[in-house]
Amino acid sequence: MKRSRFLPALGAGLVLFLAACTGAAESPTPASAGSAPTDEPSPTTAATESAEVSASAHASAAAGEEATVRISQFAFDTPELMVAAGTEVSWVNADSAAHTVTEGTDGEAADGPIIDEELEQNGTATFTFDEPGTYEITCLFHSQMNMTVVVH
Repeated sequence: MKRSRFLPALGAGLVLFLAACTGAAESPTPASAGSAPTDEPSPTTAATESAEVSASAHASAAAGEEATVRISQFAFDTPELMVAAGTEVSWVNADSAAHTVTEGTDGEAADGPIIDEELEQNGTATFTFDEPGTYEITCLFHSQMNMTVVVH
């Protein structure tokens, strides 16, 4: 008899818990810089991490700001970067292999690329995008490494 009362209450509690998690994923709050790590993960940890991953898929920077793209595990950390004209973009190679940051696609340079820099491990390349447009960026050594910089 007690079991028949327990299951509906458990189901209702699970629905409320999932609703709370879903709401957190739709409007994540940034973690404060001074937050102390805890051993207990919060119920919204997975939702927050998921939101951070999708936020990095399309990064952006406003005029006068700097943007940094990290190269790791043979990939640019964002497939698309939206920036205002005049933004300085830096690429940092966090891989042990050398990479290039080259205007072009699929490992082929564009005719007269605006940027074509080789980066060793921990190397950095920087370029200021002054003209609005869409710029494809690739690695000449690894044709699967591609990203787009959209300048508005």
